[in-house]
Amino acid sequence: MADWEGDFGNEYTVRNMYVPDRGVFFRRFLKYSIGTVFEIGCNWGPNLQAFESIGIEALGCDVNEGAVKIANSMGLKAYHGGSEMCNEKFDFVFTSGVLIHQQTPEVVRMMRELVRLSSKYVMFAEYEGTDEEVPYRGERYALFKREFGKIFEAMYPAAILVDTGVAGKELGFDNVTYWMYDISDCASEIRFTPATGKSIKDGAEQEFVVTSLGTLRKVGVN
Repeated sequence: MADWEGDFGNEYTVRNMYVPDRGVFFRRFLKYSIGTVFEIGCNWGPNLQAFESIGIEALGCDVNEGAVKIANSMGLKAYHGGSEMCNEKFDFVFTSGVLIHQQTPEVVRMMRELVRLSSKYVMFAEYEGTDEEVPYRGERYALFKREFGKIFEAMYPAAILVDTGVAGKELGFDNVTYWMYDISDCASEIRFTPATGKSIKDGAEQEFVVTSLGTLRKVGVN
């Protein structure tokens, strides 16, 4: 796994310091009467900056301390650490370009965190694919393109998809798919369907994601 807290994360921050303004993209969510926002994995804060520019209070967290220091120096509200350190509720909780770097159990954990912290909406914007493992920064690391919407809906069948689409370079993104859900009826884990399972194949235990339609192919398993 990539070291997002150390040099690998520092290099990512440097590479992505000049992100086009994303205010046009996030402005589309104003129609949902969002007042407070929390981002998991905010890095130096381009998304927080976009929300602030359209008049919405935003807070973020990131495991890379250097990135958070840059965000704070720009007047953005962010803290160093994981989402589990926060116990507030926000109207809109999201992550962008983070789930693609996670193994299956961590994807499930992060989706639960999105719901835990939200009082109304969650959103994630990621590369979409059919469980594809793609080399990232050479052959040393990989990212995983998945049907993240299907995974989330398997976990939260009561969630309502209210907005989805593709955010391209003209909006400051790299052709990522975004899914936005109203999770008002997902407050209790009693509403969950089984999210993950395990199987034994070729002598090795593997994770898979369970859906009402069957089993998605294994995703993100070393």
